Amino acid sequence: MHPLRQNIERIVDLTDQEFVMIQAAFIEKKLRKGQYILLEGNQCYSDNFVISGSLMQYYNDWKGKMHVVQFAFADWWISDWDSILRKKPSVYNISALEPSVVIQINYEKLQKLFTQMPKLETYFRISFQKSFAAQQRRIGWLHRNDMERYDEFIKAYPDFEQQLSQSNIASFLGMTRESLSRLKNRKLRPEKE
Repeated sequence: MHPLRQNIERIVDLTDQEFVMIQAAFIEKKLRKGQYILLEGNQCYSDNFVISGSLMQYYNDWKGKMHVVQFAFADWWISDWDSILRKKPSVYNISALEPSVVIQINYEKLQKLFTQMPKLETYFRISFQKSFAAQQRRIGWLHRNDMERYDEFIKAYPDFEQQLSQSNIASFLGMTRESLSRLKNRKLRPEKE
């Protein structure tokens, strides 16, 4: 079964004809490691479903320091919805962390599909609610100490540690790579009582 159909059918059922209509609205894009699907200053026009590989959404602050906002692995969505909805340039970059394949759907095509197929709108509403809840949890992490943030991260995303660089994890958690390294060493060698 196609990964997108599998993802959608976790929430709503589709007929073969409905999935053909959905699939026809997407275009496939193969990405090299480091290749961008969105650059800061450009408007975002589409939502991206990851078929394989992994991507990262981030921004650079005024000092040039990178701040990771989101990761996306196979079976995840990634985009800048603020840019899409407000029709404004994005403040984010989205790039491939490894060779990846995404399928993209343009906002206008997606809106047309919502009109033709209300169950697809239901799927996106529920997906957005889950994504919003995950973002709220992450915002809550920012008010915790480094060790608590790291523990929450590992609990929420146990496989990320093996798939991501320490620099990217540290940026996602709002700490330096050195701080993350010290935390991990402390966890491996707990202090003697």
